[in-house]
Amino acid sequence: MNDLIKNDVKLLCDVRKNPLSRKLGFSKSKLEHIAENVGIKYTHIPELGIENKQRASLKTVDDYNKLFAEYTKTLPSKHRFLESIYTLLCTNQRIALMCYEKEPNMLQYSGQRFERG
Repeated sequence: MNDLIKNDVKLLCDVRKNPLSRKLGFSKSKLEHIAENVGIKYTHIPELGIENKQRASLKTVDDYNKLFAEYTKTLPSKHRFLESIYTLLCTNQRIALMCYEKEPNMLQYSGQRFERG
């Protein structure tokens, strides 16, 4: 939350398929409550998340690369939800997208390293 406040984020857009977490404060209802208490709106768009069964056997960078290559192919079919994100951006000025990666060091899709933040 501190990073969101410091960066003047107005809306936290959770794109996790299942917004549950064992980490304190990261489940949907708790996260929404905390965000709204510091003046940040919260919304959940699960249609942009990845199914748990697709993540179950991820072990290597290659596994992640295949998952995200497939995800990239499916994005055009989710145009309505991407438009929702665009509308949220236009109406809230500054938004943050929230997802979760169990192994963030594995994110090297297309030869590019994805940075957290």
